[in-house]
Amino acid sequence: MPPRPPMRAIAPVLARALQTTAPLPPPTSTLPPSTPSAAGPSTLPPLLPSASTVLPNTTPEALRLLKSQSSSSSGLYLLARLHSRTYLLHPRDILTVPTLKPLSPPGTTLSLTRILEVGSREYAIRSPAADGKTLRKTVGTGEEGGWETETIPPWVAQCELTVLEHTKSPMERLLKKKRRKGYEKTIEHKQGWTRLRVGDIVLGEGVRPETEAGTQTEGLA
Repeated sequence: MPPRPPMRAIAPVLARALQTTAPLPPPTSTLPPSTPSAAGPSTLPPLLPSASTVLPNTTPEALRLLKSQSSSSSGLYLLARLHSRTYLLHPRDILTVPTLKPLSPPGTTLSLTRILEVGSREYAIRSPAADGKTLRKTVGTGEEGGWETETIPPWVAQCELTVLEHTKSPMERLLKKKRRKGYEKTIEHKQGWTRLRVGDIVLGEGVRPETEAGTQTEGLA
């Protein structure tokens, strides 16, 4: 077997093989200066607005901002607690939830009493229950009176749901079996559902009615 050639003889060959194109010529034109021209400063708009928006301190002021950006049938959303779940709702949405008890005939109007948040494109009013930690502490205590203090009251925002129909899902069959025991059981189940249509989101004046007991609250967290 002939001896292997030294690496010094192979290195120039590899260098010539990798160089497939000729080197680029030096630039002939000069680049423009990096300093600003004498015409004046740049006319581009600033990245951030010069003046920040002042947030409202009271509920009536916040409601006025929401009303300026939306109407009762468009531009608003709300977070509501229904059937142990939190839903994001808009006007004219169709909501499907597990069957509500007691059964209400189609056409019945239901009022949302557990509204966690209502807002528009840029502003929102949130209740303390909108926070996940606060909601977990409230759920499971069994105190229904706590919902009235933790959610948005009806004199701030209201929304009604209309029952469309009560339906059921296709039949589901579940086979249970135990090995070497001779035990077999088939469970058939149809999940019931209720379809609801979301109505308009009506914003109030943000002032507690005089008929209600307690002092007037100006703001919501």
